[in-house]
Amino acid sequence: MRIILFTNTYPPTLNGVANATHLYRRGLSERGHEVRVFAPAPVGEDPFADDPFVYRYRAMLVPGEVDYTLALPRPFSLRTHRQMQALEADIVHTQHPAWVGEWGLKWARRRSIPVVSTAHTQYELYANRTILPTSWIEPIVTRHVVRYFNGCQVVTTPAEWMRDKLMSRGVRPPVELVANPVDLEALARPRRQETRRRLGFDDRNIVVGYLGRLSPVKNLGGVIDAVALLAQRWPEIRLLVAGDGASAPALRKRAALRLGDRAVFTGGVPHSEVAHYYAAMDCFATASHSETQPLAYLESMHVGTPLVALATPGAAEMIEHGVNGLLVPPQERAKGLAEAIERVLASPELADRLREGGRRFAREHHYPAVAQRLEEVYALARERLDAAQ
Repeated sequence: MRIILFTNTYPPTLNGVANATHLYRRGLSERGHEVRVFAPAPVGEDPFADDPFVYRYRAMLVPGEVDYTLALPRPFSLRTHRQMQALEADIVHTQHPAWVGEWGLKWARRRSIPVVSTAHTQYELYANRTILPTSWIEPIVTRHVVRYFNGCQVVTTPAEWMRDKLMSRGVRPPVELVANPVDLEALARPRRQETRRRLGFDDRNIVVGYLGRLSPVKNLGGVIDAVALLAQRWPEIRLLVAGDGASAPALRKRAALRLGDRAVFTGGVPHSEVAHYYAAMDCFATASHSETQPLAYLESMHVGTPLVALATPGAAEMIEHGVNGLLVPPQERAKGLAEAIERVLASPELADRLREGGRRFAREHHYPAVAQRLEEVYALARERLDAAQ
């Protein structure tokens, strides 16, 4: 099968959608399919510069972001668009309902090629990134997302709550559940002690950590405040923040005020190294409100780092409280997070139970199984387009 993935983000950019798109490609390629990717050019060196199946649009850095680029309008990437026009495909799979995703949908429509699109996030949560009032932008974003998905043959999402939400808002094509893929083999043999020593932690330190993009929707300030509460009773506690993003300067300042020298910010971490950072933590904590099925949760589970998260819809669908993580009611905020983290730190039996349950859950999301599921979705998209013609 000839498959084209259209995405607004792709490695070396570090985020969940970029990683998921790459693992889609890898899993499908390993199953014998021809998979091509259209994505914006990265900020620095492109590890796929010599890959004939990765096509890059000329791009600019998104203001306020560290390595997230935005494809420039078509006139700036005529060569890439000419390459696109010369291709043939059996399936188009878009990763976003805007920009590069729009280009992929229009290209497929003109050629009567079935389109699958994945809803990776709650797009309306990003409405506050404009200068206009959020109350104006959210309905516009929602209408556009619904209209876009209604132009596809099949929509996928990793979370059942997101499927229900899309359908309730008027998305008519089938919304199929497809888990986010994770490469479990790449997370093997993490180096805990070596990484802790390199980061300046000793054997007495208890490390609460976060790994991911540093942006307002991740609400990392809640984790900082929780660790600050714990530090009043656990002087040996430390905070590890691995990742970068627009919120990094403000978060560093907040951590310095609340925690002094107890916080370590590493900056961006290559995905090939993330297992070592998860392993360096005694507990992974997140206060994010925006997740559907975050890869960071799956990765930390597989490495064996106990997970504590706010009980938002995405987290609650992944985490069975007391089995593979702990959930905190969102209204309890930093105080609730601190209490849940302390439960993990104070009970080796609970921590071991969460590790075992987390590893069991993560095994179900290994990327080859996700690729096989995508084949089923693509076949459904083909059937629906044929029936409509």
